[in-house]
Amino acid sequence: MKRKLRTGLFISLTLSVLLLTNCGAPQPNFFAVVYGKISAYVGDVTRSLNFPTVSSLSKKVESNIIDNQYVVRFDARSSVKQELSSLGKVLDQLRVQDEIYYLLETSTDVSTVREELSKIPGFLDIEPHRLMTLSSITPNDTHFPLQWNLGLIRVPEAWSATRGNDIITIAVIDSGVDFSHEDLQGIFVQGYDFVENDAYPQDDNGHGTHVTGIIAALTNNNRGVAGVTWGQNVKIMPLKVFGSDGTGSVFNFAKAIVYAVDHGAKVINASLGSRDPSPISQAVVEYAYQNDVVMVCAAGNDGSYGIDYPAAYPETIAVGAVTIDAARASYSNYGPQLDVVAPGGDQILPILSTYRGGAYVYSLGTSMAAPHVTGIVALMISQGIVGVENIRNVLRATAIDLGPSGYDIYYGAGLVDAYAAVTFEDGWEPLIVFSVDENGKLDNMTVANGLGQFVLEVKKPRVKIYAWLDFDGDGQLSYGDLYGYYGYVGGKPSTGSAIVLTLNMFENRQVNFNVAPIVDTSNRPNLQAQDMQILTNYKRSIVEKHYLKLKNR
Repeated sequence: MKRKLRTGLFISLTLSVLLLTNCGAPQPNFFAVVYGKISAYVGDVTRSLNFPTVSSLSKKVESNIIDNQYVVRFDARSSVKQELSSLGKVLDQLRVQDEIYYLLETSTDVSTVREELSKIPGFLDIEPHRLMTLSSITPNDTHFPLQWNLGLIRVPEAWSATRGNDIITIAVIDSGVDFSHEDLQGIFVQGYDFVENDAYPQDDNGHGTHVTGIIAALTNNNRGVAGVTWGQNVKIMPLKVFGSDGTGSVFNFAKAIVYAVDHGAKVINASLGSRDPSPISQAVVEYAYQNDVVMVCAAGNDGSYGIDYPAAYPETIAVGAVTIDAARASYSNYGPQLDVVAPGGDQILPILSTYRGGAYVYSLGTSMAAPHVTGIVALMISQGIVGVENIRNVLRATAIDLGPSGYDIYYGAGLVDAYAAVTFEDGWEPLIVFSVDENGKLDNMTVANGLGQFVLEVKKPRVKIYAWLDFDGDGQLSYGDLYGYYGYVGGKPSTGSAIVLTLNMFENRQVNFNVAPIVDTSNRPNLQAQDMQILTNYKRSIVEKHYLKLKNR
């Protein structure tokens, strides 16, 4: 059994920004507005983003309502078609048991139409006539028709719900990546080569490039293959621990885990393994787990009982492989630690992905299965489904049962289902942005949307701004939860350095910030119990509104 994280340790992330006013002494009616977008911290390399104006932040998405058309419901015993004709044109009708529905077209505003309909005996309801869309998306990548693996786990359907966002950084611990590959452009944040000890983890083996393409190859770009995360949104942190011969040391693996956690990765893909555990690998896996970083690991390719390490550790998500017919691949290791299975292919139909030298090649193994799950996890986080154990539970609960009924050692909980996972309705958490004044009192709070955009009214002249995503769902600013802002000119999580921003009274300021978890706890927001209760109550209200919206959709 996987064990649950013990809560109660408080390691927060740094302060984001110090807001100063040059208008003299604080005024009772002081306010300023900060609006911007949370984006991923990228080490010492920063990236410039274009942020929308305030008006565009509140702009509604394109409507799914058909203009001037309404569905009107009556008791089927009523004869009202002639009376409806006086309000507009009846385009169609449908009887369902003891009720009848009319499709009414009218230019009259809905309030007036409702008022007139309420005068007609048997009237029950009126609603807008809505559009529907296909639940799957077919990208134009030239090799997409060959990617049977994505269809098997319903990735195209998942794209109709989310295509990820750049709040999420995925660390790929492997043989590096081909930075020049046409299908992997613009997706990287700063990584590291632990083999050569430099900041350029170029792939001289090919394995890491193949794994990366499965996760995040650029999608719908008229070339190559599609990635599970659509490619353009999530960010990949390549960490090289294997040389050209495909071997690497446990010590370098451990260093890569710590680097990933300390530099803001929230998901780690480890398509690697050893038959034996080691104290150092267990220690760093626990370090990632304690910081709410999801580790997805390959089960191993010996085709025997016993999951490889680190997949066998209870803190990780262990992934086995299946073929195109959803049967366990003969090489896929099995055992009680297995969580789920995903496409790994076989000699007849392997997995197509990017490769070094700008190529596209087929490969097979649990190394290919794991990144499918890694990509799904990133999509889940972009939907607000967070927390290692919550994510594990959702993956298991939504998996397609294979083999013996229920959980078994060969398939785990079953084949991952991307669409079911990203649309799961439990475990959603909002990204809260809040300000704290110089006395440590809560100033104001708001919620960021799915793209990380927010608008925050600052009520005090000097505040620190934080962002909170409650990864472990304990209602506290605890391990792995809090994010600190780092301005576009830099900022380092390890030191907790912040950027100073000066605002005039009544000023609106558009800003773009990088964000990352930090190790240094000295700048955490030490909220009093009363303020923490206000913040948690606000979070609870946002969650309730979210589920009410789901219920009424």
